[in-house]
Amino acid sequence: MYAYLKLLFNICLFSKGPQQIPHSTQLLRLTAVVYALISYLLIQVSTDSLSALLQVATELLIIFSFTALMLVIAKKMSRYVQTTSTLLGTDALISLLAIPVLNMLHQDASNMPAVFIMLALMLWNWLVTAHIIRHTLNKPFSFALGIAFLYVFFASQIMGLLFPVSPVA
Repeated sequence: MYAYLKLLFNICLFSKGPQQIPHSTQLLRLTAVVYALISYLLIQVSTDSLSALLQVATELLIIFSFTALMLVIAKKMSRYVQTTSTLLGTDALISLLAIPVLNMLHQDASNMPAVFIMLALMLWNWLVTAHIIRHTLNKPFSFALGIAFLYVFFASQIMGLLFPVSPVA
């Protein structure tokens, strides 16, 4: 397990690629569970438990669907398990770092250092996603940045439509 976490961390540092993740459906399931737990903790800071569970389930559906769609279009479906494991694992690692920052923002939304840290984590997640896509599709980084942007944009739009945030009074 330590080797897997170290590999995910190295992917987050752009020194390894998703092709180095073992092709294991058991590892994919475990990564999905860990992702769900961390994502639940992250979301639950600002909403009730049922909504957090529904949001986590929706996020997982989006990630699994996006990866499948991308790989079907690219005719590289054999990379599904590794790519999905990598996307979930790296997102979980970065999200784990975001939990205390989100707690600070939940207490004081005007906490500018926390705002900038959160923006940096979001940017880092986007770049890591592009790094994974670049290696998965064997495309230039600029192409992968565009695909990663579209993924992040559409995922946020879907989540916003399904789980609208009520304005704070």
